[in-house]
Amino acid sequence: MGGLIDSTLREGEQMAGVYFPLGLKADILQGLGRVGVDEIELGGGGADLELPDLMVIARSVAPRARLSLWCRCLPQDIDASAALNPDVLSISLPVSDLHIEKRLGRSREWVLDQVGAAVVQARAAGVQNVSIGLEDATRANARFLGAALRLARKAEATRVRIADTVGIATPLVFDTLVRSCKHHSRLEVGVHTHNDFGMATANAIASLQAGADWADVTVLGLGERAGTARLEEVAGFLTLLNGAAYNIAELEPLSALVAQAVGIDVPPHQPIIGRNIFVCETGLHLDGLSKDVRTYEPYAPERVHKQRHALIGKKTGRNAVAAKLREIGVDFPASDLPDLVAALRAQSSMLGRPLTDAEVLTLARNPAGRTARSAG
Repeated sequence: MGGLIDSTLREGEQMAGVYFPLGLKADILQGLGRVGVDEIELGGGGADLELPDLMVIARSVAPRARLSLWCRCLPQDIDASAALNPDVLSISLPVSDLHIEKRLGRSREWVLDQVGAAVVQARAAGVQNVSIGLEDATRANARFLGAALRLARKAEATRVRIADTVGIATPLVFDTLVRSCKHHSRLEVGVHTHNDFGMATANAIASLQAGADWADVTVLGLGERAGTARLEEVAGFLTLLNGAAYNIAELEPLSALVAQAVGIDVPPHQPIIGRNIFVCETGLHLDGLSKDVRTYEPYAPERVHKQRHALIGKKTGRNAVAAKLREIGVDFPASDLPDLVAALRAQSSMLGRPLTDAEVLTLARNPAGRTARSAG
């Protein structure tokens, strides 16, 4: 599969209320470098006065990543961005009639003229890799989108970047769109997926499976409105199930850093990075895990620096209780196990939570208390 472009410092900082000071950006860059992200989009060229300093920092703390900038398709922005010597310059142009006509007051013909001119200008300014970002591509006329792709190829762009600007596409739509883009452009294809309907990660992965060369991600899925594809989820999937080489053990500390900076909590059951993703209480699942962990785990917890943990509560069965007793060093008669399980379930229901090891131990050593609890 293709590579990942992290846009936390550009798209992520566009999230309402999110501001990353330069020192924090350096820490985020260092974390992205440890994860091994292929390309890092540092920001929007032409307006950000910190970009020269950030470029120097990025070269130092993430030396193996390609560094890219995003800019509007304006001559002054292209020149200002090119002057910073990015490895990749992504030049953005809308391709839906809604954006072309209502937002810019332009025509399709104007957009097509800009595609070629932008690539020529960027190359003349010394940029080796020019990416044409096609904004709102999932709402564009298919024939017009094809024409823009062919012009990008003719102008010798390196990459086209397809944006689902308002997050309305599905994995099937992206599968078809990526294959069409590859056919029309013969260029590298990147995708930028938004999460308005909760499909950004799925769309990014479906695009890579369809042949896309690049997918945009951000830490914690930060971005406009509902955000974008999550670095943790996409990198985790590619590494754990497809053999990619991202250092996914570094995802949790990086996510914690960003979460603290933006004032949000990481949900305990967040995929890949949540603290409770290997905590289990259900009897059926615990029984399966005791026989073969592959029954109810897609990957080993050690892969993401976590440990498996069994909880005893109202959903727990005999095998799990017996395993817990062995774990805490209790030699318990099998004949008494049904009464203990009933008592444990009753107490868990009364408390409205799983039980601690101490509470399990107390009931295991107190036959009278077990009888009272199970009776009700």
